[in-house]
Amino acid sequence: MRTRGVLLPGVLALVACVRAPSPLTPANHGSVGLPHRGTLSGGAPLPDTGPGFARLRKNERRYGTRTLVETIERAAAVVAKAHPGSVLVIGDLSVDHGGHLLPHLSHRNGRDADLLLYVSTEGGARVTSPGFVHFGPDGLAWDAAHARFLRFDVEREWLLVKTLVLDDDARVQWIFLNHALEPMLIEWARAKGEPAETIRRAEEVLLEPKPGGVHDDHTHIRVACSDDEVARGCERNGPDRAWFINGEDPPRPPAIEQLVREVSLPLAALRQAGS
Repeated sequence: MRTRGVLLPGVLALVACVRAPSPLTPANHGSVGLPHRGTLSGGAPLPDTGPGFARLRKNERRYGTRTLVETIERAAAVVAKAHPGSVLVIGDLSVDHGGHLLPHLSHRNGRDADLLLYVSTEGGARVTSPGFVHFGPDGLAWDAAHARFLRFDVEREWLLVKTLVLDDDARVQWIFLNHALEPMLIEWARAKGEPAETIRRAEEVLLEPKPGGVHDDHTHIRVACSDDEVARGCERNGPDRAWFINGEDPPRPPAIEQLVREVSLPLAALRQAGS
């Protein structure tokens, strides 16, 4: 019995870590494991600035899968093209080696990113988010740094969400957002006559996680594993989305198709020039 008790912790440790990159699992690399219990190797860095986005902090929490990084770049560029001068402020992704990243429960394997909300002044002037300001159910937040109230910019935030869920290459599984802010986006979409399929996708991915915080000062996006990533150690969790698993749903509308195509070409050239 004593021998069994001595061996068991070691066995459990081996089972828990077997999917992490190591000499025992040489095929595992990239995004490995789960968002809340995983690692990242060879992650892609998100630049400090780019067309339509800027990182909030200049630190090493900038790494993600290439899919995640390029998804953020495309979506920010689409909003900036539609609303010139818009800047999507980016919080934490993951670190280069992945693993635990306080204070986050996830962000461990390069599939998660915090995106601050688009904001405007009370008078309607579009401004760049000053940081993590908390919005109430009335859509207002107090910006202490500038002693002013800010409004949740529903129009630009909806375009961001719409672009994310209709981008065929993104594979966005979740967009975590406060339960009081989500209806504002959906009501805006319905009022603007957005297609029912687009709204359905948004409603499926928008969620206030429990546990995980109220997400009243940012959205948290998560991209799903591809089949190739699963073969290299990524673990699928959460629901499958029909539009990127089965490919049976209608393609994204031509307007979004055109916007994404237009911004992808210059973004690809910028990435190649910087490599």
